[in-house]
Amino acid sequence: MKISIALATFNGEGYIQEQLQSFLDQTRLPDEVVISDDASTDGTMEIVRHFQESAPFAVKVIQGRGRQGFVANFNRALEATTGDLVFLSDQDDVWFPNKLEAMEATANAQERAWLLMCDAALVDHDLAEAGFSKLDQIESAGLTLEYHAMGCCCAIRRDFLELAMPIPANFKSHDLWLVRIADGLGRKHVYRAALQYYRRHGNNASQGPTSVLTRVTRLEHQRVSFLKRWTGRATWIAEARLQVRYAHMLRWGVLRAARRCSDGCAQELVGLAQRLERVGCNLETRVQLRGKPRPYRIPGIISVWWSGGYGPFNGWKSAASDLLLR
Repeated sequence: MKISIALATFNGEGYIQEQLQSFLDQTRLPDEVVISDDASTDGTMEIVRHFQESAPFAVKVIQGRGRQGFVANFNRALEATTGDLVFLSDQDDVWFPNKLEAMEATANAQERAWLLMCDAALVDHDLAEAGFSKLDQIESAGLTLEYHAMGCCCAIRRDFLELAMPIPANFKSHDLWLVRIADGLGRKHVYRAALQYYRRHGNNASQGPTSVLTRVTRLEHQRVSFLKRWTGRATWIAEARLQVRYAHMLRWGVLRAARRCSDGCAQELVGLAQRLERVGCNLETRVQLRGKPRPYRIPGIISVWWSGGYGPFNGWKSAASDLLLR
């Protein structure tokens, strides 16, 4: 099995050297590393070029001429890879020496999985450990493995990449595009061991309630979520409209993948596209309901409920929010 690493960089001189060194320290070295840079203005490219010259494996460097954003940057990196198993890499993490070896073995054992994910230990900018992992935070908050969607933990099969690429540059993130498709088909596998550090330094591109360096509890997560919904009607509506847009974009990508699929997975992909269409339509209905006086919302809420439309959200909690919140 040929292994590639797709690394996207932008002004990462403060941390990237440690990540590149962790590639060199792997018990199973990669066959190639593709580094795409989004027009860095610091010393990132100098570090990358030195790595390219000295690494004992192939290193391909793609240097952007203008800022295009991290999704387009990862697109460039992924499209230039040639491996059978492709790992996504951020510039500011550090991988444990056995990451590639362990994930390759997992891929060989989990033949049906299109996308595989490991866990990650949360650390601060100096790699001081918080004492818990990303999966610890997700489960402590009472969330499911569906919420584990970090690209830096992903390994992706070539066949899946050819179906799913390219990722629209205006989609929310490259990792959500890939993880949501794989997860929607039951083709994501989570290897529960932490195989890397997930560095939190305050300037990370990714943010979220389960990525903080303080322990998350179910009660606190529910409290913060409720307060956000109660006080932030305009914010919720704006976010919901974005989610509708993303659901429709993802549906389009899944249908494109179905047309490319040469075996029985085409039917699975069409079924996922239909589910995504229902999610988008139900969310549009929920946005419209929030603009009505509370008594007039009830028929619409009942209609969404009986169609199973609250299932992809938070069930009765979302229905209650649609009825009670401003």
